[in-house]
Amino acid sequence: MQQIANCPNPDASSSPIAPWFAARTTALKSIVKTFFLLMVCGYFSFHYALNSSFLKLPLYTRGLERTPYQYRVLTMVVFRILMRSHLTLRLASHIAVLNNDPYSLISTGIAFFGLLGALIVTRLTITRLTGDGTYAFWLALMLALMSYLQLASTGCFTLPYDVPTLFFFSLGIYLVISRRLWLYYIVFPLAVLNRETACFITVFFVVWEWVRLAKSDVTIKSRLLRIAPHALIQATLWIAIKMLLAKAYAHNPVEVGSVAGGLFHTMLAYNLHEIIKPQQWPVLLSVCGFSLPFLFLQRRWVRCDGLYYACAIILPAYFAVMMIVGVIVEIRIFTEWIPFVVPAIALIIHNRLRPATELYPEIQKIAQ
Repeated sequence: MQQIANCPNPDASSSPIAPWFAARTTALKSIVKTFFLLMVCGYFSFHYALNSSFLKLPLYTRGLERTPYQYRVLTMVVFRILMRSHLTLRLASHIAVLNNDPYSLISTGIAFFGLLGALIVTRLTITRLTGDGTYAFWLALMLALMSYLQLASTGCFTLPYDVPTLFFFSLGIYLVISRRLWLYYIVFPLAVLNRETACFITVFFVVWEWVRLAKSDVTIKSRLLRIAPHALIQATLWIAIKMLLAKAYAHNPVEVGSVAGGLFHTMLAYNLHEIIKPQQWPVLLSVCGFSLPFLFLQRRWVRCDGLYYACAIILPAYFAVMMIVGVIVEIRIFTEWIPFVVPAIALIIHNRLRPATELYPEIQKIAQ
């Protein structure tokens, strides 16, 4: 019988052309996704770099900025290395949109690769949690949107270590979830050198491991014995790095309001005054792209106890700490929340869209 026009040939799948075509289609999709990802990072990084810097970057690069800001030295090293490169200076001289400023060019590069790295590892995290790599790619882009609203939108000012913080938190979460602890202990000191809030990665480590061991029916005593050494090692690393930095920059100028030799900046009185102003409430609600009410109201759909309890513990604890040491209405200080919130929301959406028979196997049994 003659095949009807415009109808698929049932034997087409056996054609030697089919595998070739499928491979080319897959490659094309990968190229398109990669191009899209690079465009997103480029858009973010240029907008980010065009905002004014809170720090005087030449002073910061020379190690002469105020403390506590100067303690965040990892990006200072990047600036020092790249400012010695003739290529950096030549490239900057040809980029008028960045005012031919090599510091702006370096800031753009840090923002670009920091966001790119954060997107990649967040996709890996969501893939590991959901088992769906394509879904993870698109949901990970929430991280770029939230980052843009908090760090790069008009009127923000920049600090060179904000986007690397986003990357280190995203990477730390992935390494804990995937149990790659040897790499985690390489990354953790770098995260502390970038910003002292890396101590909250340790909190995530403790919460995740506690839940993981509990699900394996490990006794409380055994859990404590397994987790305590890790927590002690990480706390020791954090304290040692902070002490070394305090000693290295003991003679730097100190930000007004800082205490203990500029180790942190006290803002509690100011924050208590600001947080009661109704005009500041929309600002605070905009953290993580206005997604926090959704996360709270749909939290039962996270269905991953490790991430659920991490958000329940870390977000309030971090907020309490920032009430003391941060400017609470300066939403860039909540960058560390984004790597926790994005996978949690991804899980909520994924679980809400899954068939009921997958979530509740007993329904399948009843149906049969």
